[in-house]
Amino acid sequence: MPATNATILAESDSSIALPSIAAPTASIAAPIKTLVEAINNPSPTPSRPVTPPASEKELLLQQELESLEIVIKHAEDPENWTRRTAYSLVTDDYRIHHLTAGTLRGDGKLGVKPALFQSKDQLQVLSVLHVGTDMCGHPNITHGGLLATLLDEITAMTAIPNLPGKTGFTANLNINYRHPCIADQFLVAHSEVTSVEGRKAFVKATLKTVSGTLLADATALFVAPRVPVSQITEQLTQDKNAAAASNGTAVAQA
Repeated sequence: MPATNATILAESDSSIALPSIAAPTASIAAPIKTLVEAINNPSPTPSRPVTPPASEKELLLQQELESLEIVIKHAEDPENWTRRTAYSLVTDDYRIHHLTAGTLRGDGKLGVKPALFQSKDQLQVLSVLHVGTDMCGHPNITHGGLLATLLDEITAMTAIPNLPGKTGFTANLNINYRHPCIADQFLVAHSEVTSVEGRKAFVKATLKTVSGTLLADATALFVAPRVPVSQITEQLTQDKNAAAASNGTAVAQA
């Protein structure tokens, strides 16, 4: 299954059907950050600073981001759009384990937090972000896997507020790559819910340059689990540990 990194939406907002592990219980409380809460026992002592100070380059990117016409346009339209703070609900002790809030964040990578806007009806999300020079496949061309990650996230941001329990997993993500993405530029990701059917949310998305060149588009299906994510991760952890113990016994007997 593609990334389950649907925890990144916003500071104030508020599920692949999985095997039934136990009788359904109350849904996880905090909207959007439920997958973060579900991670099993994050390291209490990070091996590197969890919130490094902003670099000079990040500060310059932030200034440039805020001056973009598309950012100004949405910021000045509060009747239709609400600005959100990306990753604000990803805790510091988990940040170093989080792919886009931690691992891929920094100079030359995802160099600045995106400008994130959610429509008032919660059916659309728009994100303006920057991709750096250190995430390429071909020289100076951003790796297609990163674009897939960005599309997975933007569709998740839109699907999850519309799902039971405000949580979900990527069940399907179909991507059409339309144009190579040159590194070191701002991109605009936009997603919209097309329909919701019970525990399923169907979403479409685009990834464009600031000037409007279509880089990729996608359709996605997100499914709300029947049980809290914490139960799923607990069961999966138990299964992993049991398999490791079984493999260790088999090696010892060989």
